Amino acid sequence: MANLLQVLRTEIKSAARGEAKAALGSIRSELESIRKALAMIERRLAKGGVASGSVGRAMTAMGKEIEGRRARFSSALMRKHREALAMSRKAYAKLLGVSGLSVYLWESGRTRPRRATIFAWQDLRKKGARELRAIAGVAAPKRGRGAVKVKKAVKSAKVAVAAKAKKVAKKVKRTKRAVRVAVRHPKAAKAVLKRRVRRARKARRASGTKFAA
Repeated sequence: MANLLQVLRTEIKSAARGEAKAALGSIRSELESIRKALAMIERRLAKGGVASGSVGRAMTAMGKEIEGRRARFSSALMRKHREALAMSRKAYAKLLGVSGLSVYLWESGRTRPRRATIFAWQDLRKKGARELRAIAGVAAPKRGRGAVKVKKAVKSAKVAVAAKAKKVAKKVKRTKRAVRVAVRHPKAAKAVLKRRVRRARKARRASGTKFAA
């Protein structure tokens, strides 16, 4: 009985140690993200000429604002937003204060940004395209007459190809139908072919052209 109790105690201790390690790991990651967010805020405040003593008040205001928000993130939505702004990953990374590699890993779904970065990204999506391009130092994409002409030409080409494909599909359908009829009723198909040849000869004679036998 004593051995059984000792084994249970050791198992409980090992399980408790594992849970404690996992909890400590998550706490450490949260602390690291908070430290990075604090460093980012300090840099922004220093650039804006704000005194360092107001960092604590800024953090308190940020905590109240973040409280109750959900860290929702979508890699596809980030890529779509960046493409809508016509920005490279390097330029888009400037808006978040990260590297272009981090943006690539987030868009590919290999990694996930930290909580503070997700909140910063959510705030970016609320701003206008002109403002974000100005912050990143990216010029607006040029849409001249050449681009409009190319777009119209591509559209008309697609319409022409679709119409031609429709005509070809109709001809193929008629040919298949004629082949089925000829296989089932060869005599009737031969008679129809003779009538068509006679009509063609008459039409050629009426127009004054020779009919090649």
